[in-house]
Amino acid sequence: MSERTTTVSESSTPSGQRRTIHVLPEALINKIAAGEVVERPASVVKELLENAIDAGATVINIAIEDGGRTLIRVADNGCGISPEEAPLAFAQHATSKIESTEDLFAIHTMGFRGEALASIASVSHATMVTRTHDRPQAVRLEVRDSVISPAVPCAAAPGTSIEVRDLFYSVPARRKFMRTDATEFGHIHEMVLRSALPNPQVAITLAHNGKNVLELPATSDAQVRVSEALGRELHEQLIPIDFAERDVRIHGFAGQPALARPTAKYQYIFLNGRFIRERSLLHALKEAYRGLIEPASQPVAILFVEMDPAGFDVNVHPQKTEVRFRDSGSVYRVLLAALREKLLASDLTPQVRTANRFDAPTSPLPPSSGTAGSGLSRPDVSETRQIIADFFKQTTPMQTRIAFGAEPSVPLSPAPLAAEDSRTGTQGSEFAAPAAEPAATEPIHADDPAAFGRFVQLHNTYLVAETPDGMVIVDQHALHERIIYEELFARATRGPLEGQRLLIPEVLPITPRQRAALDAVQPLLLDLGMEVTEFDAQSVAVQTFPSLLSKVSPREFLRDLLDKLLELGSKLNREELLHEVLDMASCKAAVKAGYPLSQEEIAALLARKQQVDRSSNCPHGRPTTLRLSIGDLERQFKRK
Repeated sequence: MSERTTTVSESSTPSGQRRTIHVLPEALINKIAAGEVVERPASVVKELLENAIDAGATVINIAIEDGGRTLIRVADNGCGISPEEAPLAFAQHATSKIESTEDLFAIHTMGFRGEALASIASVSHATMVTRTHDRPQAVRLEVRDSVISPAVPCAAAPGTSIEVRDLFYSVPARRKFMRTDATEFGHIHEMVLRSALPNPQVAITLAHNGKNVLELPATSDAQVRVSEALGRELHEQLIPIDFAERDVRIHGFAGQPALARPTAKYQYIFLNGRFIRERSLLHALKEAYRGLIEPASQPVAILFVEMDPAGFDVNVHPQKTEVRFRDSGSVYRVLLAALREKLLASDLTPQVRTANRFDAPTSPLPPSSGTAGSGLSRPDVSETRQIIADFFKQTTPMQTRIAFGAEPSVPLSPAPLAAEDSRTGTQGSEFAAPAAEPAATEPIHADDPAAFGRFVQLHNTYLVAETPDGMVIVDQHALHERIIYEELFARATRGPLEGQRLLIPEVLPITPRQRAALDAVQPLLLDLGMEVTEFDAQSVAVQTFPSLLSKVSPREFLRDLLDKLLELGSKLNREELLHEVLDMASCKAAVKAGYPLSQEEIAALLARKQQVDRSSNCPHGRPTTLRLSIGDLERQFKRK
């Protein structure tokens, strides 16, 4: 410990007693530091794991007893520590990882503070056995109450093994705050995953009370490591990402929307191999899935951000999970662009899993409530069979065929109902496109695995269609919502939408709070073709309404929009507000469940599905389509 200057002047306490200012003993200093670094057993595992990875280990074995309360042992085959330097490993502020102030802004290692081992040893009984690869024998040393014993020779393989026993024995108050063994081990397990995911080249085992809980063999395939760590069923539901821009590279895996969970627990973002919880990047992740998952759900993602260490500071929190970017906006935009580009280019239709009912699940992820086809929860086999039976028993003349490669016989538009329009006096097909500004279309290619053959409408709600590799089940309302949303969004981004002036303005009573909310969004409503003016002191009138929403009640739409604005408050920016308005508009305009469709309308709806982005999910994130492969059908009917 370096010498410190001691001030001998006196100060008064609130009680009037005088106490001299003095230098704290080293053991107490280490205990105070331990309060920041060693929060719980998982904190010890984190520090020891990071040291092992920095030492170049390719094999790391972790043994835990009683949730870390009794024993934490981390053994590696890394470079080891020389006998001369071994005692320094437990000295305060001793490290091999930085040498100057400049090094703090160019961190290339996991650990660097130089206080972890000293802090850990101050609240436990610690033992280290270490050997470098060029030495014939190892050395062993022990630390008790921050007192380091002399290193003694012993036999051991090259590498380092550190044992931490009786954690917090010298700080009973901290020991009281430890949770149950199961809870503490759960935190340890999570901490190990955070180190294992960005380091697939390192074999890692984790044992609790003598039983192996996690065995991750070394691999050069990052997707294999993710599958082994988080569940093998994830393998087919991860979308690989590799994107670079502005000297920032984003790679890793984005989960299919059907994998979305109730919490953000399964979101792993790593910055140069270090797990971080950075608010703006988590927001970019959620924003990329807007309209693909339900608002209350969180996407699954394992993402690796790589950039020059000079562009961020990790020395802002003892746990090093928080960082400060020099240009956080730039990193946000790159991450958002990487995710959006890949998600838009991927087939996100969930696959209905039809595994044998006796198969054991392999994924540790809990089932997601209300998410069909996630692959992580068991299907209702009888329900699946009934759907298939209904399809093949259907004998009504509604069945028809769309020739692969053909254009849809009837173009689509957002118009929702084939009924008389009291404002325009026109009548037409539900999916008839407006004469002006027709929707752009592309042909369905014959090699498209989702192109449709025979189809049928069931219960006036679901469309069941044949595909080259099986069949799909489509929710007509959800799919039409997505089609309308994409059409509205595309036109809104090209310029103001065309508005149609109403013959008789529709009047709506309004409160002062609603009026304030309406005033705040008036510019956006005008861009969307909706003009609302003051009628009197307590009401407003809708004068103009978007032509594309000709079958939607302007009064009802404005009423619901005002309710939504009051619910959301002022926390939305213009882009988010645009999405909210278009979400509501597409939902109201889409064909409803229970509404019968003609053969031509079904054909047009299915064909249009091939031509819009994100057609696998409605704007609210619910799935529009479920897929059953021929293999799934054969398994259900015992053909395979």
